[in-house]
Amino acid sequence: MATKIQMGNDEFILYIRKNYEACSIGNRELGKKTWAWLEPKGATKVKELPQHTYWVKAEKVEDGMLPEHATQFEFDRSLLPELYNYLDELGLK
Repeated sequence: MATKIQMGNDEFILYIRKNYEACSIGNRELGKKTWAWLEPKGATKVKELPQHTYWVKAEKVEDGMLPEHATQFEFDRSLLPELYNYLDELGLK
């Protein structure tokens, strides 16, 4: 069984926006904070430049909602519980 997973900032930001509507941190800053958390834990960027998200034409694409572009990461899936705890912390800010 593979221990690596690929996920992107768009998925992490969607989680925060769905669960913490009052979060005042912008998408760009959330993306930077997520990468700063993942990088020292061995994550790599799948592509150096951010890619268009699946919902790029959605009504909710704006800084306080869903991102238009997102960076995809590859990392060990065992980090997911700890990562989501960190996302919960960010969501409360």
